[in-house]
Amino acid sequence: MKATTALTSDRINHVSDVFMTPPEWQAWLRSFPMLAAFGDQTPVDGATINAADIPQLDADFWQARTEALEALALSRCSDQNIDGMFYEVTSIIDEDLTRFDPMVAYFGRYYPDGDPVRIEIESEIAACVKRDLSWMMVEWLIQAPGFFTGLKTWYDLGRWPHGWDRAKAQILVK
Repeated sequence: MKATTALTSDRINHVSDVFMTPPEWQAWLRSFPMLAAFGDQTPVDGATINAADIPQLDADFWQARTEALEALALSRCSDQNIDGMFYEVTSIIDEDLTRFDPMVAYFGRYYPDGDPVRIEIESEIAACVKRDLSWMMVEWLIQAPGFFTGLKTWYDLGRWPHGWDRAKAQILVK
């Protein structure tokens, strides 16, 4: 494939108007310890450990950050670029779905295999992880590190960042 266009920087190359994730980020996406510490109650500096058995995404908190980033991204690149980034990140993560096993094992303590509620929870968390990582790559694409790039710290620790502890003003992780 050959790059046909350059957008706002040397780092933003298009192939048939779809962004190609740089090799160093592809390597990270394939190797970081995805959810390896899911459910671990060991304290982590700078984060609150969610003690709830069944964690949920703080959708309102995440939506505000997603909408702000999407507006910024659309001012700097096309919807096709964003969609391409989501496709690529999801494709890379989907290469090895066993990386979700720590989360699946965690929910196995609460629900039997095949339980529809368990399947829904696990699917939603997997989708949240892929969205976070995709938005992280979009921040890289537009050279505007922000909220989602900041989540890399928690993903590198094998955690799932999914909320905000308003009392302590810090990220909530599982």
